[in-house]
Amino acid sequence: MSVNRARTIKPLLYLPAAEALPSAEMRKAVQGVIVEAGGDQLARLVAERAAEQARAGCLFLARVGSDVGEDELRLLLAGRIDGVVLAACRGPADLQKLDVMLKVAEAEAGIAQGRTALLAEYATVPESVLSPHALSGASPRLAALIFDASMLAEACGCKRVTATGDVPAVVRAGRAMAVLRAREAGIIAYEMLPADALDEAAVRRLCTNSLENGFSAVAVGSTEQLDLLAAAGVLPET
Repeated sequence: MSVNRARTIKPLLYLPAAEALPSAEMRKAVQGVIVEAGGDQLARLVAERAAEQARAGCLFLARVGSDVGEDELRLLLAGRIDGVVLAACRGPADLQKLDVMLKVAEAEAGIAQGRTALLAEYATVPESVLSPHALSGASPRLAALIFDASMLAEACGCKRVTATGDVPAVVRAGRAMAVLRAREAGIIAYEMLPADALDEAAVRRLCTNSLENGFSAVAVGSTEQLDLLAAAGVLPET
């Protein structure tokens, strides 16, 4: 994938629980807004999605764990959420289990089979980095992988970047695994910008580095970072 082609893919926005829903203009700049499943924020997001329908400008996605229950998925799909993001995906078995649960929830909600998208945070736990199993065929609804170096570093008990400026071997391995598994499965991969990337130069450098290392786009953890992407000139045209 060329860098120029990758620049046509919009970033993902993880919305912190305390942060207000982004403006309509800002939603047009992202592929999707991701919030934690459950709670008042998701209820507001779902209500807004139902009110605006196609005018929403982006996908609304709920972040769920592998222990998500059938009742929770039923409520999400009844609210016409566009998709789910599976946190700490360990491999194809986690995807297959969630895919089956989504099929049941879609049937109960009267939604067309396969309408609900599935994204997965991958190579953020040691199990997925070490897994020998391909993701191809795990779920036809699987659309993208999301890699977060900070999550993997924390799971492995190390720093994302050491005091000497080195990137730990486990982070390098996880980063490569996310790109390789995405390419193998024929889907795209996002890389999460670190939380401390809070100036225009850092955001531009990290975004360019992600694209040059095979990622299709970045994910950001705040609207502040999204504004920095725009200021750095690395957002696709909307």
